[in-house]
Amino acid sequence: MKFEAIRVEIEKNIAVITIDKPPVNAMGSDEYGELYEALYKLSKDPEVRVLILTAAGEKIFVGGSDVKEFMKLDGESGPLYTARNNGVRAYLYNYPKPVICALNGSAFGGGAGLAICADIRLSVPEAKFNLGEINMGTLGLTQHMIARCFNGSARKMIYTGERITAEDALRIGFVDEIVPREELMNRARQLAEEIAAKSPLAVRYAKQCVIEAEKNRLSGIPFEAECIGKLWATEDQKEATSAFLEKRAPNFQGK
Repeated sequence: MKFEAIRVEIEKNIAVITIDKPPVNAMGSDEYGELYEALYKLSKDPEVRVLILTAAGEKIFVGGSDVKEFMKLDGESGPLYTARNNGVRAYLYNYPKPVICALNGSAFGGGAGLAICADIRLSVPEAKFNLGEINMGTLGLTQHMIARCFNGSARKMIYTGERITAEDALRIGFVDEIVPREELMNRARQLAEEIAAKSPLAVRYAKQCVIEAEKNRLSGIPFEAECIGKLWATEDQKEATSAFLEKRAPNFQGK
């Protein structure tokens, strides 16, 4: 499998997907499309039992969405953009095989979204995380954060967009382990090998049961998408995007 922004390697029942789009591995529509294609093809490979999702570089896992695309979105195109990207994250969340996310660096906005949809998240100590959508005049990941993190802490991240440390992320359940950088991929492979050694059918059914257990907590995803669609049509969202690209403070008017 050859792509522009990701690499795929398969060895001993384990597939490693590496996002590689310098300088900050930002995810635009093309990158989400490549990720979906890779995930789909690997789902059909009977030899692959576990996936590891990681990224190139030593500072950033995924720096968020490609903000330049935001300027083209409005009340009509915005919902389609959201639906497409949310569809890829939903596919990752419901993936039939376990997914381990090896966070080689910080994850912001959509990057945090990819991470929270994995089954297990390992992080280097220096990584930081946020849900930056609120800073861009929109929102996202509300359902997954409430489902998988401590409720109050999730709300704080959703409402403020503030960055948290790896230690804080571990405390609230956003990450499951903090691993020294030099040991990150070895630890991810160790976990993947341990899972891959189990009965593939038992693991697959176990994941289906886990997803079933969280369904009620994720029931608000269609309503979240409706809210995001409305926000794409607001003046505040355009102001937030312009301010971000111009590196200035936004002037919100509530319109």
